[in-house]
Amino acid sequence: MKKVVIIAFIVLCIVFGGIYLYFKNKDKNTITLFGNIEIRQSDLAFRVSGRLIKLYKEEGDEVKEGELLAEIDPDTYKTALNLSKADVREKRAQKLQKEAVYNYNYPLCSDFTISKEECSNLKYERDYAKSAYDASVANLEKAIINLDDTKLYAPFDGIVLSRIREKGTILNTNDVVYSISMEEPIWIRAYIEEKNLGKIKLGQSALVYTDSRPKNPYLAHVGFISPVAEFTPKTVETATLRTDLVYRLRIIIDKKDPYLRQGMPVTVRIKNEG
Repeated sequence: MKKVVIIAFIVLCIVFGGIYLYFKNKDKNTITLFGNIEIRQSDLAFRVSGRLIKLYKEEGDEVKEGELLAEIDPDTYKTALNLSKADVREKRAQKLQKEAVYNYNYPLCSDFTISKEECSNLKYERDYAKSAYDASVANLEKAIINLDDTKLYAPFDGIVLSRIREKGTILNTNDVVYSISMEEPIWIRAYIEEKNLGKIKLGQSALVYTDSRPKNPYLAHVGFISPVAEFTPKTVETATLRTDLVYRLRIIIDKKDPYLRQGMPVTVRIKNEG
């Protein structure tokens, strides 16, 4: 009986020793990093000033590229457009009239029937009328653009993070109305020590774990490795670690997920392929 107990004890030691060595080697073959979710976002504003009259989205709403988000009062810009159209018509008539006068009198210049000074004046008036017409056309194009810019469109697919202004607000140029996050790409900003730098490469696969869903890791890959070393970020409070040099990484999430949020802390595990 005593012999059986000893054999059983030896077997258990071997089993637990094997398990210990397995997980120990497994940890050695895995690089563990800590970082935060980064999502690109854009602050949207009108290029022209005016009174905000319509907003179509609330915070948390999804938007599609090209979707109308807000409008400012277009009346002032419609009036400016009509004035520009009238000015173009006037300048065009003047240009045609000066060209006709010049073309009629040009043969008289070649045989000196009229003086060189008169010929120069005719040419100057023709060219000036043409320049004035070109300027009026440019102003018309600007007026068209200004009227178009009284409507604010989504530049990409995303989610409204903040609705900053409300109806009736008098906006100056570039006053932010919405803040929108992009749906893709979603990545993790992490840092790796120099001693582990040779163990990773671009495109290398990784698993990303969040505290809220620790049993459902996200597939990801290494999308960027900084070529320049930097000091450990100041958010690390350990004085010793602050003096260490690290390299910034960008770990790209392969598939977007509604549970990932800006700034969320995550754990990244990269299998050492070296």
